[in-house]
Amino acid sequence: EIEETNTDNKDIFKYEGGIMAFVEHLNKAKTPIHNDIISISAERDDITIDVALQWSDSYQEGIYCFTNNIPQRDGGSHLAGFRGALTRTLNSYIDNSGMAKKEKASITGEDTREGLTAIVSVKLTDPQFEGQTKTKLGNSEVKGACDSIIMEGLTGYFEQNPDIAKKIIFKAESAAR
Repeated sequence: EIEETNTDNKDIFKYEGGIMAFVEHLNKAKTPIHNDIISISAERDDITIDVALQWSDSYQEGIYCFTNNIPQRDGGSHLAGFRGALTRTLNSYIDNSGMAKKEKASITGEDTREGLTAIVSVKLTDPQFEGQTKTKLGNSEVKGACDSIIMEGLTGYFEQNPDIAKKIIFKAESAAR
């Protein structure tokens, strides 16, 4: 449900539940492998980063990127930071938790994203887009900020929710095989 308010000639559009509700909506016809929608929000170097993600038993990946609420169909630096952090966090968790098997299939970035629905939203003062249609974010500093915030957030989430981490890793290992 979208709520519209008018304050001093400024329209404010607010979606109750934000990007977590968006992920829930995108996954409504899918079977999630974990009930919680993982949410990470932080600010670094004047860049605000909000991420919501959930894996399902589907095989498609759906990652939606936004900069200052403008969608980037072609992703950009925030997508690159998200993907790098996701792959490294899962591989690091596998190594540190002792889940690695001797015959372990190496998990690629593509494997970690199978069945993933995610929203990556960044807000920054001076976004630089590649091309006139704003379909790709070009700010290089966003990649590092996204990478570190998402890695810290996911690592903390996995440490507090090892059962969910195991389900996600099992899904990625199945994709790798």
